Amino acid sequence: MSGRGTAQDPAAHDRIEYPIAQKIPREVLDAEAERLAELSSAPIHRRAGGYARLAGPGFMAAALTLGAGTLTSSMLSGASFGYRTLWLIWLSCGLGLFMMAAMARFTCKGGFRIIQVQNRRHSWLIGSLMTALVGTAAVAVIFNFGQVALGTHLIESLAPFAGFSFPAEYNWIVYVAITSWLILSYGRRGGTGTRLVEAVMKAGIAIMIVAFGAVLLVVGVDWSAAARGAFVPWLPGGGEGLDLFIASSAAAVGVMDWVFFNYAGLGRGWGRNHESLARFDVIAGLFLPFVLVNFLVISVFAATLFPQGITPESAPELAAALMPLLGPTWSQILFYVGFLAVPITTTVGMSLAGAMAIHEAFGWEPDTASWRWKISALLPQIAFLAAWNARPVWLVIAIAAFLSLANNVVGWSMYLLLNDRKVLGTDRCKSYLWNLGILLQVTLLNGIAITYVFNRLGWW
Repeated sequence: MSGRGTAQDPAAHDRIEYPIAQKIPREVLDAEAERLAELSSAPIHRRAGGYARLAGPGFMAAALTLGAGTLTSSMLSGASFGYRTLWLIWLSCGLGLFMMAAMARFTCKGGFRIIQVQNRRHSWLIGSLMTALVGTAAVAVIFNFGQVALGTHLIESLAPFAGFSFPAEYNWIVYVAITSWLILSYGRRGGTGTRLVEAVMKAGIAIMIVAFGAVLLVVGVDWSAAARGAFVPWLPGGGEGLDLFIASSAAAVGVMDWVFFNYAGLGRGWGRNHESLARFDVIAGLFLPFVLVNFLVISVFAATLFPQGITPESAPELAAALMPLLGPTWSQILFYVGFLAVPITTTVGMSLAGAMAIHEAFGWEPDTASWRWKISALLPQIAFLAAWNARPVWLVIAIAAFLSLANNVVGWSMYLLLNDRKVLGTDRCKSYLWNLGILLQVTLLNGIAITYVFNRLGWW
């Protein structure tokens, strides 16, 4: 790949082509490089269209982030507080863009595998343990219980519309089969498997937007209330507001998103000329879908359950309470289909991130055809047990609080690497605004974690 280390670059020894990218034919990588060169001088509308077709890791990160915890938090927010928490969506994800821009710099200008560099510069406690095993692999396994619980419930809820019963105790086989096929397709067949998974993730986000958007057209929007909620900060008092703020902030962009974007970009063969594409992917692929989907979900519940004072405590209960208020059968089916795309895409994204992290933690070279990769990637599927015992919402929030602490520790490591001359050389961060944005995100996450613990211990 072009630009991979020069004699003047102190980070040259860290630039190792990611093995998954080696399976992509050289002519495919060269054609993409030529296309990027053409787009660099194209009008903005043509450049955006071309970038959208070439983008992928950002959309996959959005699909990974838009999981059961995030959507449950948005459903609860809309049902409990109406439109007043819309501002949390763009703030929590917007702050995360600064760190995602750092991942784009590490991937494209640095060309290195971030966990390996953390191990060398900040010790294996930060790299292999906190970033790979705790912040990514363990999260993939734990959070997938929520995805399977939600996904199997939605399949069970959709089945009666087709005239038959399909309980979660049996339909988990279908859920696990579909997601496992997509997980194992990644990195196979000379890069076409990766493109397939990226296409499915993009389609999943499109289904969410179309489905929730259509449902919102049925129930209507109070645009003045939505505008106030989007720009006037407000939180309920006491522990309830703290829980909501923690769930929204920690669920937006965290360690797993950072790691996955870095390794997925390397797996696509991104080099120095791809940084503009990577930044476009972060904004158009991650930020905009995240904000739009959460806006639609909050608005649907703000327009339906909030006026009636109905506030169930879990995603299945919220969905069941919403159904009688949607009217036509087609709108109910659309809601369930759009909602089903949420856990499926998240299971796939988290499983791939977990496999990448496990291999880095133990120094294994990723070979998507090996049994080691397959076992690592399918490890989160142990969550099929959730078909019998779903996790309550409070556990999602508790884990989100723990994640905010992991995000803080790893975030400081990322900040130091971005400014480290020995790591990035002349490509290190020179922007005060960029550094300030990362510091705000990291400090906010740390403050959230400490405050949450103090609140639960009764000290605050």
